[in-house]
Amino acid sequence: MLALKYSGNHHDAEDLTQEVMMNAYKSIHQFRGMSSFHTWLSRIMVNAFLNKKRKSDPLAGSQRQETTEEAFEASWPISRPIHTSERTVHNGLVAQQVIDMLEQVPPRQRLMFLMKHQEGLTCEEIADSMGTSVGTVKKTLFRVVDRLRQHFAAPAAAARVVAHERLRMQARQGAAIE
Repeated sequence: MLALKYSGNHHDAEDLTQEVMMNAYKSIHQFRGMSSFHTWLSRIMVNAFLNKKRKSDPLAGSQRQETTEEAFEASWPISRPIHTSERTVHNGLVAQQVIDMLEQVPPRQRLMFLMKHQEGLTCEEIADSMGTSVGTVKKTLFRVVDRLRQHFAAPAAAARVVAHERLRMQARQGAAIE
């Protein structure tokens, strides 16, 4: 599942998983137990993904976005009732906007965000997996979340203004009727 989130489609995920298993098998003697086996294996996966991403052609981006959206939607346990409510539609739109924003974030930052917010890893585990410091992970996560916050803040402020104006109009109409 982690390989699918990173790579974006099941074909690349299978290739990535196979590469990770081969790399892990070749370097198992280097595993010292200083971190969990999961963290060690995650680091191999992150490195393999980033190496593959560096080598990939620029045309892969449009294909990747489509499959990343599918993986993102499949990974969130959202129940889809037969009758969609306004809130369900709104949540779907927000999720789509988050997906779109994540596509604009550099791959390394996107990986850290997904590891934290979808995999539930701690900053320490992410730092171990990515071969960086905890401070760098925290700063990166802050930047991605801040970017999302800025993206959503402007429409939310505009919606509040519109709602306030509607209330004022209704109040005026109510006063005119009396």
